[in-house]
Amino acid sequence: MRKVKILLAVCLLLAVCMVSAAGCGLLGENKKTQEVPEPASNTIVAGEVKEAEQPAGREQRLALAASLRQLMEKDSAKYQVYVFFPQWDEPLVMGKDPQSSASIIKIFILGTAYELAEQGQLDLNQQVTVHPLDMVGGAGVINGQSGAPVYTVRKLLELMITESDNTATNVLMDAIGLERIHHFMKEHGFHDSILQRKMMDFEALRAGKDNFTTAADAGRFFRLLREHKLVGEAADSEMISILFGQTDTECFPQALPQARIAHKTGELSGVYHDAGIVYDANDSYVLCIMSTDSRGRGNTLSTMRNMAKTVDLAFHQ
Repeated sequence: MRKVKILLAVCLLLAVCMVSAAGCGLLGENKKTQEVPEPASNTIVAGEVKEAEQPAGREQRLALAASLRQLMEKDSAKYQVYVFFPQWDEPLVMGKDPQSSASIIKIFILGTAYELAEQGQLDLNQQVTVHPLDMVGGAGVINGQSGAPVYTVRKLLELMITESDNTATNVLMDAIGLERIHHFMKEHGFHDSILQRKMMDFEALRAGKDNFTTAADAGRFFRLLREHKLVGEAADSEMISILFGQTDTECFPQALPQARIAHKTGELSGVYHDAGIVYDANDSYVLCIMSTDSRGRGNTLSTMRNMAKTVDLAFHQ
């Protein structure tokens, strides 16, 4: 009888151990399962698209880039393009290497002056005397004046943009200072733009000092200006008003006669640029086209006009 009881106790002990082992194994499987990460999902959850979501305007940018590339290939000139539509989350940028800015560099002088005025460091109504030694050739109207004419800083800025006046530009560079202009460009993210010489300074040019920018930097300037995020609401509005007065209308205005365009052009031998804000009806967008190595001014202007028309058509689709 005693042996039977011992045998029963051993069997009972073995049964308890088996149940415990099974329980431990089950817990171990549960723990192991929890440590395995769930696979990534591209499905729609609660109305939100996960990783499959595409940036706004991506397909339109790709299609527009293809159309613009076809137009570029018909001309021997090299092009850079910046386009920004307000419904996009990022711009279309084609080409990135810094190139000779021509008079496009003047927009950064304009921005610097208005920022300094906003900060109380420059009086736009201050009068400046333009001496005969300040006068240089090329674009502009001041060098045709006799004696030593006097202008306000605001008027010099207007002439620098609307007439692309080189004398006004050089006088403003002296009044503002290169260091301040460079600071403005750096602080606002125009990292591929640099002002190294005055207008019509061919000696500096021969020494390898030129002024450079990119379509991306010029486009960024006009995008910030359009959104009134460059200097401030009032200052940006005044700069836009000045840019509406651009007298060179050979490119964007000729291509888009129905639009109002606040823009700046630039031209040197083999170089032609146009950049600005295109206002059409109740909306607007930013467009910048820069050309270099042009072998025929007429052909390049024709190509740029066709590019502007293509961009405008895409904007209205």
